[in-house]
This record gives sequence, structure tokens and C-alpha cells, in this order.
Amino acid sequence: MTIKILHLYADIMNLYGEYGNIKVLEHALKLNNINVLVEKKTVDDELLLNDYNMIYIGCGTEKNQEKVLEHLKKYKDDIKKYIENNGIILATGNSYEMFGKQICEKEALGIFDFYVERTKDRITSDVIYQSKCIENEIVGFVNKMSNITHNLNPFFKVCFGIGENENNDYEGVQYKNFYGTYVLGPLLARNPYFLKYIVEKLAKKKISWNWKDYENERQGYELVLEELKNRE
Repeated sequence: MTIKILHLYADIMNLYGEYGNIKVLEHALKLNNINVLVEKKTVDDELLLNDYNMIYIGCGTEKNQEKVLEHLKKYKDDIKKYIENNGIILATGNSYEMFGKQICEKEALGIFDFYVERTKDRITSDVIYQSKCIENEIVGFVNKMSNITHNLNPFFKVCFGIGENENNDYEGVQYKNFYGTYVLGPLLARNPYFLKYIVEKLAKKKISWNWKDYENERQGYELVLEELKNRE
């Protein structure tokens, strides 16, 4: 068995070193003796989504986001089917905005019911979030110029930091195996417990995870978590 991962728009949606999410995921799969093949596709490439076990999209500029959105609109129905059939999608940074109804009154993919509104100023914050996926909290950094409203499928509950807008303490979108969040870091590199969760999703089984292979990552995670909790 070979796990096939599609890294979409690695050339133009890769701010803040978000390719690191794929690097650590690929490494984790290999450590657990799971064959993995990562393929990259970009604007104007044909997308055959059903060929892949997982799709990843990282963060990009607003200009590149517009390019990508126009390309993805051609595959709107395929994306819906992929999600409904429990395909795994991880979208980090502003890439997950594209799956909502609108971005600043411009039509988006409409997979989910949320709306994106631009803010005048950039919003940044270290964060601690809690999800229903794992017991361990998520740590990371948010850097955005957007607020999300009308989100019916929140991913995280805010423990520290900012949420999807100033009026609530939720963030991100989760539906079936779709995971969207503004959290950067990269997310999987800074959160070894969530990395394990994604690996097990891909493997479709529990993994005998050797935490000795992740001692540095775990120590880094615990140090960041302790530091942020001391700020509360």
C-alpha cells in the first residue's frame, strides 16, 4: 500500500515555510513503514482528486489566493465529492478561506457556509486551541487580515489567543476529514500529537507510535505550551 498525497500550489501557496507540514508528514509515514508518494500540482494542471489519499494546501498572498481560487472553481463538484467520501484535506493559513461562500463579497467555492471579511489591520497572535480530534492542545501562530462569520463547523475552541472573529472563541473548520485553520507553525511540525492523528487517519488504523523518534518535537511542544499558558 502506498499513501498518495497531493500538495497543491506548493510554488505559490507556501508562505511561512508551510511546505514543512508535508515534509514532517512524509517523514512520519516512512518512520512507520508506510510507503508515501507526494505529488505537486499547480495552476493550470489537471486535478484528478480521487487518485489521492490526502490533499494539502498552504498559505499564500491574497493575489495568489485569487489565482488558486479560479483554478479550483473548475473542480468544485469534485472537491465536494472528495470531502463527502471522507477524503482527507488539510488547508492551512488563508487557503481554507477559499472553501467558504464568499471572500470579501467575491464568490468562493461554497463548500461550507462561512463568509470571509477583510480587516483593516493585520491580526497576529500565538494561540492555544482545543479540538475534538485529540486530547492534547494545539499550539501555533496566527497571522491574518480576515474575520470569519457564519461558520457552522468550527474546528477549534480557543484556550488562548484569538478566534475566527472578535465576537467568538472558535477557529477553523472541520467537517468529516476536512481540516482548515489559520494556524501556522507549521501546524504538523509543532504539534506531534496532531501529526500522529493525521498519520493514523491515512493509515486507517492505530499506529504503535515510537515517541523516542519525536523526543525533540515533544519537548518543543511542551515548552511552547507552558510558555503560552504562563501568559494567560
